[in-house]
Amino acid sequence: MSMITITYIGHATTLAESGGKAVLTDPNFSSHVLCFKRKEPLNYDPGKLPELSAVVISHAHKDHLNINSFRYIKGSVPVFVPVGLGKYLSQFIRNPVIEVNHYATHKLPDGVEITATEARHVGFIWSGLRYRRCNGYIMTFPKDNSQVTSHELRVFFAGDTAYGPHFKEIGNLYNGDAAIDIALLPIAGYSPLWFMKKRHMSPVEALEAFLDLGAKNMVPVHFGSFRLSAEKLAEPLEWLSRVAIERDLGERVHILRSGESSSL
Repeated sequence: MSMITITYIGHATTLAESGGKAVLTDPNFSSHVLCFKRKEPLNYDPGKLPELSAVVISHAHKDHLNINSFRYIKGSVPVFVPVGLGKYLSQFIRNPVIEVNHYATHKLPDGVEITATEARHVGFIWSGLRYRRCNGYIMTFPKDNSQVTSHELRVFFAGDTAYGPHFKEIGNLYNGDAAIDIALLPIAGYSPLWFMKKRHMSPVEALEAFLDLGAKNMVPVHFGSFRLSAEKLAEPLEWLSRVAIERDLGERVHILRSGESSSL
């Protein structure tokens, strides 16, 4: 019996579903980011999105905050953003926009809880450098009678982030029955290293973050859709697969391509 279903739509866009509730991360259904064309087909029809409890936005970079994609999202769905981004986003969408500080929690009427976490990245947008805050998110789904677990279920979405001690801090907050069930961790955008190391993680660093979090499962994200950095498009996934096997983590790392789902 499934507990959480993750659908990897592409780049940082994922759909987490549990007990009839769903949260969408960084929706981007566009064929381009600026001048960069989508490399892997979008094998998901955004017109068929389920009823959403919430949308979470990690930061204001164009590949993560795609205004046009909100035409597929009902205007009643709350959108969670880093502090300082709400006024800007509210100019373009009719949804309720909720700013959240790191480690603040907002409980929705259907019982889903959204907690913002630290992310080590710089989130400016081209039209204004003042929107620099970045968030990760813990999405906590309430217990459901159909679930085989006796506790709430948690999905961690890292957004864009460099590797750092914040992963262990998050893991220390969420352990035991409150442990993270699935960590959605970015694996690409790391080259050239001298520039990207303070902004993104390599596949090896993503695995270290996975272990620091103490999460049960990992689903890699932020790869394959757009080539926004110097490494070859296929390199991050090949590197991750190899190292996961070497570290005996292969059964806990679940690789999905655009449009694929896994129930964990």
